[in-house]
Amino acid sequence: MTHGVDVRSSGGASRILIGIPTRNRPDLVRDAVLSVQRQTVRDFRLIVTENPSDPAVSAVNRAWIESLGDPRIEYVLPRSDGGEYGQARYLFSHCHEPFMCMLHDDDMMEPDYLERALEVLESREEIALYASSQYLIDREGVHQPALTQEYSKYQARDRFAEGRMDSFLEPLMEFGLFSISGAVFRSSCLDVCGIGDPDMGGIYPFEFNMFLRVAERGFAAWYSPQKRIAYRWHAASMRQSDGSILTRYMVENLIALLERRRFSGRAEHLRRRLLAFNKRNLGYILLVAGERGAALRQLREAIRLYPRGVSIWWYALRALVAPQGIIGAWRARVNLNPPSSSWAEAVPASPVVRPPAADRAHVT
Repeated sequence: MTHGVDVRSSGGASRILIGIPTRNRPDLVRDAVLSVQRQTVRDFRLIVTENPSDPAVSAVNRAWIESLGDPRIEYVLPRSDGGEYGQARYLFSHCHEPFMCMLHDDDMMEPDYLERALEVLESREEIALYASSQYLIDREGVHQPALTQEYSKYQARDRFAEGRMDSFLEPLMEFGLFSISGAVFRSSCLDVCGIGDPDMGGIYPFEFNMFLRVAERGFAAWYSPQKRIAYRWHAASMRQSDGSILTRYMVENLIALLERRRFSGRAEHLRRRLLAFNKRNLGYILLVAGERGAALRQLREAIRLYPRGVSIWWYALRALVAPQGIIGAWRARVNLNPPSSSWAEAVPASPVVRPPAADRAHVT
């Protein structure tokens, strides 16, 4: 018993590895860790991986985690900043457990979350991942019902019933639907799918990439509309800024991810539409960067991919007749900063594999 928490497992070996990647959030990561420690499932292992940042913050985080005295919880400071891809690959390479989960350092789990996820996954070997809906909280942890409703509608979180999704490629391409924070993956599925496309690194589009690789290989998922994950909505949240849609390298990475794929039927239609809208955005980003020729090529390609997109035609027309107006309006919103050089350096030369484990579950 440590700090009032029973750390005994039911069978000695842990059933699930939870990873919490963090960077310079010593106050928020504590809430995330404690939410895992409060789980009704006791036989877990938790690794907090901190991207190298402020040494003082790292020291505080390490000391606090050690003060918990919980042998299930470990703090790791990698040698270089590999972004979310790098942290996930590190966690996977150290995963002996049959299941793996990542929780963002500003989010929290309801106490019965892992119990419900493992109940589904351990009784249905064909299910590759479990994910639930979320409710939104502010930086202080106060529930935000109105924001939750708006966010759930935007992500289509309430459109789908509890249960097995034999094919989730289309809802993923259309709505996003799943969040990596709290999603529980069967490790043997990740053995097949890998941790994102092998040449991708950094922070984006890690989340979409992970689910895409599972969906395009035909694995089934289990979705729950029950809101068992607290998603913290604050100024540093990527979704609260223009982040992924107006940062040049992020948009270029997502375009590269989509261009190397081809599907059939409605999934292909959705791929082309998503690719077109990102090329539209890249066109305006390139205008701000002073690359007008490249910008117009991206806009023409967007029209070719999705000619029914009215906003794409409108963006292209404005780029032709009033480029200076676009540059003036968008300059403050567009991020042209390059990605961290350490992200590319952290991309492994060969796919990451996890160590052998006798108790792996299998995807059939």
